[in-house]
Amino acid sequence: MPLCQRCLPLTIDELVDNDVLFHPNIASLKASGENGCAFCLLCWHALLKVINKRQLNNLLAGESAWGEGERWTPTIWLRGWHFHNSGREGAKIDVSCGVSMAVCIDGEWEPNRNPMPYVGARLAVYELPGQQSKYQLVGRRSTADQNPELHIQLIQKWLDNCRTNHKACNARPDDEMPTRVIDVGDTNNKPSVRLVSTEGMREHDTYNDMTQGVSITEVAKTHRELILLARSLGIRYVWIDALCIIQGDTADWERESRTMARVYGNAVLTVIAGRSAGTKDGFITNAFQNPASCQLPVSATDSPNTLGVGLSRSQNLGPTSSRGWCLQERILSRRAIIFAEEQLVFRCVTQNIWEDGETKTILTPPPKPSAAQGALAPHERALKEWYNTIFQFSQCALSNPHDIFAASTALAQQTSAVLNSRFLAGIWECDIVRGLLWRPCYHFTNVKFLDIPTVRPKGTKLTGSGPVIRAPSWSWAAVEGPVGQVAWNAVQVARYRDGGKMMIRPKFTDPERWSLDDKCGVDALHMPACELQFVGRVVRMRVMEGSVEEWIQEGRKKARHEWGKFPRIRELGYSVLLGKDTGVDGTTDEDGLADVVAVGFFDVVDERDSVEPVWCLPVVSNNGLMLRKRSDGKFCRLGWFVPEREDWYSGQRDEGISLC
Repeated sequence: MPLCQRCLPLTIDELVDNDVLFHPNIASLKASGENGCAFCLLCWHALLKVINKRQLNNLLAGESAWGEGERWTPTIWLRGWHFHNSGREGAKIDVSCGVSMAVCIDGEWEPNRNPMPYVGARLAVYELPGQQSKYQLVGRRSTADQNPELHIQLIQKWLDNCRTNHKACNARPDDEMPTRVIDVGDTNNKPSVRLVSTEGMREHDTYNDMTQGVSITEVAKTHRELILLARSLGIRYVWIDALCIIQGDTADWERESRTMARVYGNAVLTVIAGRSAGTKDGFITNAFQNPASCQLPVSATDSPNTLGVGLSRSQNLGPTSSRGWCLQERILSRRAIIFAEEQLVFRCVTQNIWEDGETKTILTPPPKPSAAQGALAPHERALKEWYNTIFQFSQCALSNPHDIFAASTALAQQTSAVLNSRFLAGIWECDIVRGLLWRPCYHFTNVKFLDIPTVRPKGTKLTGSGPVIRAPSWSWAAVEGPVGQVAWNAVQVARYRDGGKMMIRPKFTDPERWSLDDKCGVDALHMPACELQFVGRVVRMRVMEGSVEEWIQEGRKKARHEWGKFPRIRELGYSVLLGKDTGVDGTTDEDGLADVVAVGFFDVVDERDSVEPVWCLPVVSNNGLMLRKRSDGKFCRLGWFVPEREDWYSGQRDEGISLC
């Protein structure tokens, strides 16, 4: 498509770090695009993706999209960003109503500035195949209708650079191969592939125990595309779980599930079909489309040298990012190429590189431990990484909910190498006090994708409709939905290391053990039950009928910093007031509210109305667990609580407690 008279003289040089008046209003931009200008059409479509309908209608009618009486301008502006440093932050062109970079001088704002909210969009800028501008941008674009074969060149470039220049990415404990691999051959026109047993072999050995070849046309499209990609990259052997693990053989599945750290960690490259919903769909083709293909000259004096301009592409990884089994391949791989929703992403130990040029360095020297941290620093870092992993893992789904530990065993193995601690149904024994105090994310965040109430696991077509018991009640694995830890500043961390602040201690001390269960561990793929035995103070409480919000607003609490952890009034709707159980029914009168000693939060909202009484177990001085007492005298977790005052349990005596 051609350019209009306004766009013909535009150059990249003119736009870089400079606000340029583009159109008098959005209606003019729309009309120019509809009349055939490629760049105007691109800008119009970019704005359509981000402007809400009310704002758009107002601006098209020449009316303000902001509050009455606020000064505004209808003018459309352009500005180039991130062209320096080869565009490693992602070279962009802003298209905005009002300037995108407003300056305030002596209390007066730039006259072409508009009020908030900002109305604007960003276009991506990238180098074209066979060209190299003076900006030497690293961004490229490979889609079904634009340079479709460029992905092989990009992957090879990133892979070669990593293997040559990234020392950390090339360090690995061994070169042991998986139990089986697929021999894809070394030519693109080879009609078949072979399953290879690697027992006793290494990466560069000669293979002589080969199985009969399988026609490449007989494998699923996603697997077929992986094989062809490997051949194009000069990689002889690939591992595909569906082909290299014996399907229907439980013993083989369990054995191979324990080797994922080795499979991903030793692979030259992990290919993640992020944009593929299933093995029948394939993953190579990028269906992302621009409304118009557009190029702009770099400068007025160097017109043959042009850069491509297109819609910005999402960094979303695609459907596989929500699958529990796929998390370990992203975390454990030393190198991975992700065919994400709209672009390629190369991830290695050292850096992340997106196809649009954005580059982020990952590997930085670990901070030196403070004198207070001392020898605990490596353990604390490993624990923080573990809790972050669980935070990510809990957001993922499993087609078989019983796979909760099988799908994370390789991640646990990695952490175990540092902690050298028993792994009790998802919680490390060396950090069990903090580990027990996990919280559903909807209790403490308003981030949309985390604000999801946790539920008890439900059966699927793989398990049937019966109840799913996959973990003891005190484990984060006993619920489905995002969970997290919130204790990471120095004061909070110290609380879990200070025996004076810990309100529970193990029953067995020689050696110290919180459980006598011998079926738990990093290699255990199923841990539906594990009984903790410890000494602590458990107090019977009554759930009061009063509103937590009203109680706070009426001043029925003391000024305690712990309440700052609950910034949203909405969270109080998930909580209950707790008072000591004196045999008196819950009440909302003044005397009743004066008896409040804690605020409790149920892990599962639906369980709030079905349990009375509850039992409270202080774990540290300012946090504890809310429990249900079983008929056999043992306890199960219901949620957690924060005391309104810390002296309410001071008169209680220590006793032996069994938590199931």
